[in-house]
Amino acid sequence: MTTPDTQPIELTTALSSVAGIPKKVAAGLRGMGVANVGQLLVHIPARHEREEAEAGIGELTPGAVVSARGEISATRVVGFGRKARFEAVLVDPTGRLDLVWFNSSFLYKRLHPGLRLRVQGKAKAFRGGLQIANAKYEVLPEEGSEPREREARLRPVYPATERASSVEIERAAERVLEPALALIDDHLPVAFRREKEIPELRVAYRMIHRPEDEAQVREARRRLAYDELLLLQLGVFMRRKQLRERLRAPALAWDDQIDARIRERIPFTLTSAQEHVIGELIEDLRGEAPMNRLVQGDVGAGKTVVALYGMLMAVAAQQQAALMAPTEVLAEQHYASISS
Repeated sequence: MTTPDTQPIELTTALSSVAGIPKKVAAGLRGMGVANVGQLLVHIPARHEREEAEAGIGELTPGAVVSARGEISATRVVGFGRKARFEAVLVDPTGRLDLVWFNSSFLYKRLHPGLRLRVQGKAKAFRGGLQIANAKYEVLPEEGSEPREREARLRPVYPATERASSVEIERAAERVLEPALALIDDHLPVAFRREKEIPELRVAYRMIHRPEDEAQVREARRRLAYDELLLLQLGVFMRRKQLRERLRAPALAWDDQIDARIRERIPFTLTSAQEHVIGELIEDLRGEAPMNRLVQGDVGAGKTVVALYGMLMAVAAQQQAALMAPTEVLAEQHYASISS
């Protein structure tokens, strides 16, 4: 596949060799463990922020990420030294917007009255009007040749560092997204995806990096989370299979006499659920494959007595057994109840 500049890329292509991605950004991403196109594709946004469509200043909504353009009518620097802040007033025919950049007195040399700007940021109520702190800004050319207004969208916010900001990562991801998506083969069959109602993998990555609405974000995250859990479970099963094939445990003897002697020490009748689990436990311990079993049940369901049965099977076979507890208090309680 090719980038927009017709340079061939693969998922293994280093970001430093992709046209349009600055070397500084590629180096910053590499420091985060994101060195190639495939790794950038799976570096998904941590969240998404709603950006309202560009509007007149008088139409902006407090609490939202907004975009507006206008002319600077006044500027000033407040304070001294590194902590000085730069303030500006942006106006258009519909109203006034206050802007402030903290620790940025150097902007006094860049932004001045009469300059036209397009700004973007989170608006908040301020002295009866609106203010944006540390807005992203773009100096506009003369009227008549200005860029068209921004449309509403969900902006991806990526895990970032000082050397590679979220905005820079977004631009880099946008640079390689389409050619990278074309290289993805889904490992789940079509029929399986339909049954689970999950989207195709390449569609999920497109929706997470470039969503049209919140529903697409949820659908994409559901697919990617499913894949993560599926691969985790496959890894667990593969590891378990390897251990079962390689490791051996002493087979514990069991017969009706051993069973009767163990039950004599239990001062109550076991429930059907306990009997069922003990039956499975017996089959495991009689074999040479190490048992690795999780017993689930509510508090008071009788999990401890199931463990005790297995321990007594080990003792009957002249082996050792240990019962571990998460706290010292619980360990003492188990010791007291089992000893009695």
